[in-house]
Parts: sequence; structure tokens; C-alpha cells
Amino acid sequence: MVEIFLLDTNAYFLFFQNPKSDSYYNLIKKIKTGEIISFFISEITSLEIHSVLGKYRRLSPSKPMSCDRQIVSADDAMTCQNTWIPLKKKRMKLRVFRDFRKYILDIESCKGQVCAEILAVSNTSLSKGKEFLMRYSDRYSINSHDAVIMGTLLETKEKGGIPLTMVTSDKSLKASLREEGMSVYDPFKDS
Repeated sequence: MVEIFLLDTNAYFLFFQNPKSDSYYNLIKKIKTGEIISFFISEITSLEIHSVLGKYRRLSPSKPMSCDRQIVSADDAMTCQNTWIPLKKKRMKLRVFRDFRKYILDIESCKGQVCAEILAVSNTSLSKGKEFLMRYSDRYSINSHDAVIMGTLLETKEKGGIPLTMVTSDKSLKASLREEGMSVYDPFKDS
């Protein structure tokens, strides 16, 4: 039986990283059938990926910060007077940002070899996500986005009979999924 995968936002973002990591290649090995790379994403993941790319486009230069180290000598102690600039990734160029946005649209409309089928967020998936969050939020660090993705997965499994495997590297989400007896794949841990 062929496994069917639902990617969370971090797994989906592997398609947009450069250079490609081992995690990306691990994921591709799992989801590629012939020449086609096919998977599902929740509507919230489709929305979130634009937010993540926007964050890389908006990066601004880091501001100098004061050093708070204590310098101790034999006679006394004093606070360092130097400043430093934290390292930050370079801002994404506008051309690259636009290319990625087009790539997202191509993936989500299945133009080309990579095809993401978007699962709609419905009232049922929101309710199931809320139930999931209520069941596990006291033990695991699960945010509302994760809950909506889980609600979508649970609804698809129940209504469509599609046995989806969740692709995530989130420790809390993986632990809660295992408690639910659901299939999980972590491309970051694959060896």
C-alpha cells in the first residue's frame, strides 16, 4: 500500500531552502512516485508558507547590542563597554522572493513535477483541532496552527478514509500523534 503524506509547514518549507539539506532528500525519497512528487497540505499550511517566506524577505539588519559581560580583575569588577551585532541571515532578494511565490502557486496548482493537494479547513476540522488541542496542550507544546493541521488530518481520515501520514519534525506534535496511534514521518531524523 502506498503511503499518503500530509506535510506541516516546516516540512513544506524544505522545498524552499537552498542549499537542499539531507532532510529534503529524505522527504523526496518518501513522497516521490515515478517522476511526480505528490503530497497533501492543510489550507493553513498553504497560508503559513507565505508568512514564512515574507519573514525571510523582511529581515532587517541587526541592531548593535551592549555587551553585558562582567570583567573581573584582581582589584574590581566592571561591565564590558563594547557593543556587538548579532549574526542574522541575509534578507531574501525581491527576485528570489517572487520566484518562490510563483513556485508555491505552481506547486499548489500542480503545474510541474511537484504537486500539493490542499485540504480545506472546515468547521469540522476546526472543531477536531480544538478537541486535539484540549486533549494535549497541557502536556505538549502544541500551537493553534498545529491544531488546525491536526483537525484537517483527522477530518480527512474520518470522512475521506485517507490514511494520511503526518510529516513533521515537531517533537510535541510527534508525541501527541503517537498517542493517537497515527502514522508520523520525520525527514530530519531519517538516516
